[in-house]
Amino acid sequence: MNNRFRNLVYGLAFAIMVGFILRIGKPIFIPIISGIISVYVLSTMATSLGKVPIVGSVIPLWLRHIVALLAFIFLGFLLVVLFAENIQQVIALAPQYQATLLGFVGEIARMLGIDDEPSWGTIRSAVLGQLDLQRVISTTVTSVSALGGQVFVVFLYASFLMAERLHFSEKIVKAATTKGDAARIMEIVGSVNERIGNYLTVKTLINVMLGLISYACMRLIGVDFAGFFAVLIGVLNYIPYVGSIVGVAFPVLLTAAQFGSIEAIVIVLISLTASQVFIGGFVEPRLLGRSMNLSPFVVLISLTVWYALWGIGGAILAVPMTSVVVIVLAEFRPTRPIAILLSQNGDFDRNTQPGELPAK
Repeated sequence: MNNRFRNLVYGLAFAIMVGFILRIGKPIFIPIISGIISVYVLSTMATSLGKVPIVGSVIPLWLRHIVALLAFIFLGFLLVVLFAENIQQVIALAPQYQATLLGFVGEIARMLGIDDEPSWGTIRSAVLGQLDLQRVISTTVTSVSALGGQVFVVFLYASFLMAERLHFSEKIVKAATTKGDAARIMEIVGSVNERIGNYLTVKTLINVMLGLISYACMRLIGVDFAGFFAVLIGVLNYIPYVGSIVGVAFPVLLTAAQFGSIEAIVIVLISLTASQVFIGGFVEPRLLGRSMNLSPFVVLISLTVWYALWGIGGAILAVPMTSVVVIVLAEFRPTRPIAILLSQNGDFDRNTQPGELPAK
């Protein structure tokens, strides 16, 4: 009993220590893990290009990696420029949006019959009158500038990791004690690479599809900055459950500030929600299936924990990081029951029994 209590205390202390290190190391860990995640996507894309008949026979693997990396850097640069330019335009239109929003809320107040006591003028002066959209958006510009710096660091890490990845297997063989240990480590790494790489690549394609559909909807309705919000919707869709809700909320709020019309708000809300339902309910299950094999409750808990530790970045990285942990736990006999409890169906495809090394 004393040993169990002592182990419980040690485990709790270790968990608190790890959580503290992750929390204070947020500026360091997020770019590194983002770079690793980017390498998964780029490597899977480079491998997929090799399956194309002409490309696979003409372009070697190392050159496909370089092409994928350059395309990744170019797209990232375009995204940063897109965010910066759109925010500058929003700052210029902020007074107009604020006036339209105040007028719209005033109409809602009159429809609800709260013109008298307390008067709408009093409410506006006390609450909405203190709203300064220009100040809020100017603060956002600073955040975007910081984001641009982080994106550059992620590109830098991804570039070096892509170069290191080509020699990773050789290092594992030299570092392992025996050939059996090296084969076991490579088996675990291969399982992580395959599942995480496939998930992230397919998820990225799904998010691009969602962004394009959302852009078409907003463009037809006439919502300002449709491209900006389409990219935002695609990025937020990496976050399970919550990301789709937040992604729809932002363009709906802008629609209220732009048009000041209930009809426009309803149309934007219905069209974007329908896009989310179509992608999340029909397209995503058919393309992804149960590739991550994570319990929905575990996904929700991991989302909460990583968001508490690292904010939005942690929420985006929650599913891949939790999946890596579950895959590693499933490879060893003592921790395999934990992996089964964290999984969705308890099934793990393996050629060897847990805790056994492949034959030498």
